[in-house]
Amino acid sequence: MKSSANCRGEFFIFPVTRVASLMSSAVSVSLTVSGLMVLLVAAPFASPVTAAPFDFGVPSTNMSTDSMVSYSARQDDLLSFLPDQDDLLANRVGTVIGAFGNTLSQLLFGTNDVSTDVTFWCATTNRPEYVQAYVDDPRIAQKLDPSKPIVFLTHGWTDNVNRTWVKQTVADYIRLIGGNICAVDWSPLALVEYNLAARNTPKVGRYLGKFVQSLLPKGFSIQQVTLVGHSMGAHISGIAGAYLGGQVPNVIGLDPAGPAFTKPIPVSTDRRLDRSDGLFVQAIHTDKNIIGTTMNLGHEDYYANSGASPQPGCEFPLVNNDTTKSYLQFICSHFKAVEYFRASLDRQNVFEGTACSSYYNFKRNDCSAGTKDDFGLFNNRSASGSLFITIDKTVYPYARTVARNARK
Repeated sequence: MKSSANCRGEFFIFPVTRVASLMSSAVSVSLTVSGLMVLLVAAPFASPVTAAPFDFGVPSTNMSTDSMVSYSARQDDLLSFLPDQDDLLANRVGTVIGAFGNTLSQLLFGTNDVSTDVTFWCATTNRPEYVQAYVDDPRIAQKLDPSKPIVFLTHGWTDNVNRTWVKQTVADYIRLIGGNICAVDWSPLALVEYNLAARNTPKVGRYLGKFVQSLLPKGFSIQQVTLVGHSMGAHISGIAGAYLGGQVPNVIGLDPAGPAFTKPIPVSTDRRLDRSDGLFVQAIHTDKNIIGTTMNLGHEDYYANSGASPQPGCEFPLVNNDTTKSYLQFICSHFKAVEYFRASLDRQNVFEGTACSSYYNFKRNDCSAGTKDDFGLFNNRSASGSLFITIDKTVYPYARTVARNARK
């Protein structure tokens, strides 16, 4: 049995015989429940348990304009996502211990009311400091601006809203686009064994939908709403969209999780992202074969460099052990979807995809329709099906950098 076939996201389920070869790159915890052995392997990018209140300083405010939206393909820049070795080990241990405790607690006692396990942390152009908002919040007018669009950003398995990528995405959105943005935190339900977390996604998605619905009598329009989610968060976003009757104008999945959603067997569409979840649904795939999915889920599905690992900057040439190298590559590639979305917030950074029957034909310039469209919030809705993007290291991470007005 190959390890790649048993991947389950930022944590992975491996046969016990594979443990020894992975100990150099992960911290493992065995959990026996009802006679079943579940092996949890903490990913290098996983975060430790974070206690409320969250430490929400405004991220990236001291960064230059260029550095906030430009990234290098060098390996040291990729490794900058990680703390030093001691902190990294502590984070791995903290995450696995947290997952162990949360999993055991949920299996024995069930979960709390969803309103305590799912929280919303919002910022606006005029008030970039984060505040917590609630369903039917009587002070929502002081926390959000109903005259502006609103984006909901949902993390994936084992993550939380304190992650650097979440805070940086929120900061970039506020600076580059403006309006309202809310980070959705479901970490008490996400920091558990993978399949248990997957089973939690429907109620998280419905609660997100309920929160959005509670804004409508307060002056917000459904036409102002965008739902964005990474990994499992992509499916939560889709479920929220379905809860809202498929009327959300834009739903975006960032490398939607595959295991337990589309593979080995696709679940029903009410439990995952689907094109019926919004008026227009996009997905971008960056690690389709392992953590993500090869299945088209939206009106447009963008495949960056075929959609497979390794993405640019994820080759890890300095790592000698093949197992470790492969492990780091697909984790890194999984998070490239987030990085590409962040870059696309700058209107000058164009991720232009070409509709084609296959990546092979795309590389041969043999695309019968050849319809093009741009991934992200500035999408033109001019294509459908699979679209392929070439992201070259020399212009990393942008597919093209052009003035959009010149193409009109």
